[in-house]
Amino acid sequence: MFSIEENLFDFAFYPMPAFAYLSELAAPEDWGENDRVLKNYLTFTFKRAVHLYNKAAEVGEGCSALIFQHDCCLMDTGLFTERFEPIYVLFEPNERPDARQQWFLKGFYKASDPRLIEFSVLPDRVHFSENPADFVFDYRLEVRTNIDHILGDAENLSRIPEQLKGEDRAFLLRHAFEGAVMEASRRAAANYTIAVPQYYNGRIQLLLPLCLTGDTPELALTIQREDGYYSARTCLTLDMAYNNARLICRPEAPWIKDAACPDVCGD
Repeated sequence: MFSIEENLFDFAFYPMPAFAYLSELAAPEDWGENDRVLKNYLTFTFKRAVHLYNKAAEVGEGCSALIFQHDCCLMDTGLFTERFEPIYVLFEPNERPDARQQWFLKGFYKASDPRLIEFSVLPDRVHFSENPADFVFDYRLEVRTNIDHILGDAENLSRIPEQLKGEDRAFLLRHAFEGAVMEASRRAAANYTIAVPQYYNGRIQLLLPLCLTGDTPELALTIQREDGYYSARTCLTLDMAYNNARLICRPEAPWIKDAACPDVCGD
C-alpha cells in the first residue's frame, strides 16, 4: 500500500463533461448551478475514501473503499441510478508525460457495466461512522446550547432573520432562539427522522430545524453528541445545511429536502 493524495483534482485529471454525465446517469436530483453540489459531494466522498485507505495502510491493513486492480483504481460514488444500481468512478493511469496528476478520470459506470467485469471485487461504499446510532437523534439526551457563542458570533448572527436583528431586539431574539431550540428537540424526540446527519471535523453531527418567526424552519442548529448530552454551537442557513447533509446522503426530511441547493458548503 502507499499513501494517496486526498484532493480529487490533484489525484486525477477529469474531462469537463464528466460531472454532467454523472448527473444524467444518477437518479434525478437538483445538483445546483453547473452541478456544483455534485462536485462538492464527489470531492468529499473521495477524500473520505482516501482517508480510510491511508489510515488502513499505516497499520498494514487492507481497505475496500478503493480498489486498485489491473492498473486501474475504482471507487463507489455512493450514488445510484433510477433503478438503484450503484455507480462507480473509474480511474486509469494518466498517459500524458507532462501530466500533473498521476491518474485520469475515465468515467462513471453502473455495477452491471461490462467495463467493470474485470474487477473480481467491487469497492464498498464509503462509511462515516462505525456506530449507526450516531445517525439517529437520542431523545434521552439533553441539548445544551451555547447561546452566547451562537448569538454573539457575527457569522451566526448574519444568518438570523432580519426581523430579529438589532440591539433593540436582542431580548426578543434570545427568547425566540431558546424557544426554537426547545421545539426542535421535541420535534426530533417525536420523530427521529427530523434530525438530519452531517459529517464535520471527523464527527457525525445532527441538524435540527429552527423556526424563529413562524412555523417554517429558517435555520438549522448543529448538535454534536458528547458524553451524556448534545452540544450546540453553530446554526446554518438551510442552503448550507442541505449541502452539508448531501455530502453523506440525499436528505429526505421535508424541512431540509425542500431547501434550495446552495453554491458552497459552509459551517
